[in-house]
Amino acid sequence: MPSIVCSNQSGIARGLVTLEQYHAVRVRIGELLEAAGATLLDSFVCPHHEQFTGPCACRKPGTLLFERAASLHGLDLSRSMFAGDKHRDVAPAVQFGAPAYLVRSPDTPEEHVTRARADGAEVVDSLLDAARRYLERAP
Repeated sequence: MPSIVCSNQSGIARGLVTLEQYHAVRVRIGELLEAAGATLLDSFVCPHHEQFTGPCACRKPGTLLFERAASLHGLDLSRSMFAGDKHRDVAPAVQFGAPAYLVRSPDTPEEHVTRARADGAEVVDSLLDAARRYLERAP
């Protein structure tokens, strides 16, 4: 089962990190995952932020990053798992009819938990918990 990351990275728009620095971190994470026996097939990033670069279609909860991933890798987004610690990470699952898991973290506002639950997302304590629940339900 391929693993793909779609990520908002407003630090790029804010000038805090460069796209090259982001890619270097992405490569290193891929190496660490591979050393642990996991594979990250691809990564899609939105380097924008509406306050700095104006609105865009790729910033989550927009769906452009997911649509690009699906097109490039032949994915059925309705059978994909959407997970993250903010409502915007799981909101696209509703549009695709896919399972969603809000991973509660210290940075997750309670409002995001409420909105995610209202959208049908399960609230879990870890990404591992989300993956286990997804695999248990997958046909």
